[in-house]
Amino acid sequence: MPHFVQSVFEKLLWAGEKLVKPLRRGEGPNKFRLSRADAATTTYDGSEGWRNRPPAIVQCAQCDEEIYQNNARDDIDCPRCVARYDYDEFADLELLRMECPVCRTRMQHGQRHPEQFDFPEWATCDSCRYHWEFKHSY
Repeated sequence: MPHFVQSVFEKLLWAGEKLVKPLRRGEGPNKFRLSRADAATTTYDGSEGWRNRPPAIVQCAQCDEEIYQNNARDDIDCPRCVARYDYDEFADLELLRMECPVCRTRMQHGQRHPEQFDFPEWATCDSCRYHWEFKHSY
């Protein structure tokens, strides 16, 4: 009987680890990534600077295909036609959406100074509360 109890305990422990693993951050005193999107007023994790910009999906100016740009410094090459854009042509293309680098969901994004910049200045993930800011002086 004790072997059966130990086996059940080990299986429950394994199942508990599987449930908790996606919520863990793994570093620092806050070990978990828990937040309720509707109640959260601050972000939990984030970065700043154009170099750390989240992945973006833009529209090809020639064929309207979606182009995935993983990193802000990657060239933008259309997978469907022969269009190729340098990374600094990002603002010339239509931004369709930004993708959270943590949980891969669609991020809310926007501009604070549309008269100064023609690209997103911030992006926030409603799922995991990751936030990115384009850092600049005013």
